[in-house]
Amino acid sequence: MPRQAGDRPDVVPAGSVNFAFIGQFAESKERDCIFTTEYSVRVSMEAVYTLLNVDRGVPEVFNSTYDIRTLLAAASRLRDGKEIDIPGPDLLRKLLTKKLDSTEIGGLLKEFHLISD
Repeated sequence: MPRQAGDRPDVVPAGSVNFAFIGQFAESKERDCIFTTEYSVRVSMEAVYTLLNVDRGVPEVFNSTYDIRTLLAAASRLRDGKEIDIPGPDLLRKLLTKKLDSTEIGGLLKEFHLISD
């Protein structure tokens, strides 16, 4: 069944001083995938920190979906660590490589061994 915001109780319900919900059946304030071990740990930390008035933040969710380093690492693994072969005439390949050299993307592609130095 599809979930909606508010269909699960808050980790620490309003007015609660010694009771909290933990695990995947509690609604955390953070954006996270529910069915993970990390979610259960973060929800538990949120409950303890809230109930004991600990002035500390729960670790953020690692946003690997939009992290270019994670995507490049995955691309490298998918290619068995092989470099990307830039097709075309030698002149075009050199021009593309030269353009990439002066950018952060070029540095990342080299760092993850997707293009040669």
